Amino acid sequence: MGNQFEEMRQRLHHIGNLSNYIEDLFTKLPGNLISEKQRKKMMKIMMDDEDLQNLLDGLKNPRPPKFVLVGRTGVGKSSLINAISGRYLAEVSDVEIGTKEAKRFAYEADGHTYFEVIDTRGIGESETFDTNAEDALKNVIQSFEPDAVLFLQKAAERAHIDKDIQITKRLMKKAAEGLPLIGVITQVDELNPSRIKEPDSYPPEKIRLIAEKTEQLKRIFAQEGMEPAAILPVSSYLEWTEQDGGSPNIAFDGRYGIEELIDFLEDSLDIRAAIHLSLSIRLNTITERIALRFTKVFSALAGTVALSPLIATDIAVLLALQSILLMIIAFLSGRELDFKTAREVIVSLGGIGATGFTLRMIAQQGSKFANLIVPGAGSAISASIASGGTYAIGKAAMAYFLRGADESELKEIVKQAQKEFETNE
Repeated sequence: MGNQFEEMRQRLHHIGNLSNYIEDLFTKLPGNLISEKQRKKMMKIMMDDEDLQNLLDGLKNPRPPKFVLVGRTGVGKSSLINAISGRYLAEVSDVEIGTKEAKRFAYEADGHTYFEVIDTRGIGESETFDTNAEDALKNVIQSFEPDAVLFLQKAAERAHIDKDIQITKRLMKKAAEGLPLIGVITQVDELNPSRIKEPDSYPPEKIRLIAEKTEQLKRIFAQEGMEPAAILPVSSYLEWTEQDGGSPNIAFDGRYGIEELIDFLEDSLDIRAAIHLSLSIRLNTITERIALRFTKVFSALAGTVALSPLIATDIAVLLALQSILLMIIAFLSGRELDFKTAREVIVSLGGIGATGFTLRMIAQQGSKFANLIVPGAGSAISASIASGGTYAIGKAAMAYFLRGADESELKEIVKQAQKEFETNE
């Protein structure tokens, strides 16, 4: 991996250590901004927040995703791994796992491990796959501690699907209960007309067949009483050019549905595996993805802070919280902010001008007067406004620091972010 990868890895690791220097950050807050009591309250809320701590742990300790691959011979397991990574990876197996029904691999390139997998090696085809073999495979899978099970089925295959799903059902129950099961329909490029490999040129007939195959697999899973987390059709079709002394490069890219699969994996995997996946194959977009994760976490934190029923005490606390969010997003872009600059940027981003920012804060505090009539009612309204405002500030900061958006764009981004938050609330 190159210098950009190492620089980003170090940057994310530094942010992941936020818990170690959060107290130092708070000591740098201007003394007249929040009281010592508020300072301790906010630190406790942040240190006790499980989502934030999981995110920080993922940034400090990323690790390769671990998959169990279930599928018959020729289903395209290695091709799928290469298509996900966008590289021709070496399949390295140096671990004896104690069963002939499966093999453990690491997929590597340039000294970097992208994935670790257990390949069940066509268990549906095995004449010797009995209860004893199932138990041996169960022990292997449990000790492997996978992040997900990928059930691979060739698009053009019609036979044995129900048998393979029955075996997968037993494996999930014995060894992988609670893990995401992802159905992957491979080699959709082979559906008629199979000569057309360019996804943008797939004719309506091919798209229709892909949809039918997806529904067929979903239906068979349902008949067996199973509901996968997702069923995704893909093509891993790539043509490679040989390089003297180096890894092959992609000469023709016929991948279909791979980005959707990666999106789903990033959202479904253990946070440590998801961040490693982004670092390895989506380096150019990882800053926005991490910034969005922080924005969502801090929006929830803002709602927690705002639930305090004390009138007019948490504006400064929210401002400090939002300042830390901005400092993190700025650092992701390679810049550093102090609290004073962060507060000034919040005023600009939050309402695109001091008036908008002030009015929103007045609205946030004004709702608290409802507590004088109906205890608790005002806090709930206030929490929603605080969370939505923080989410909008985070999205605007992402556009400002990571994409270089100008003020005219930010106004629309803030509006859209507020609508997005209200829709998803």
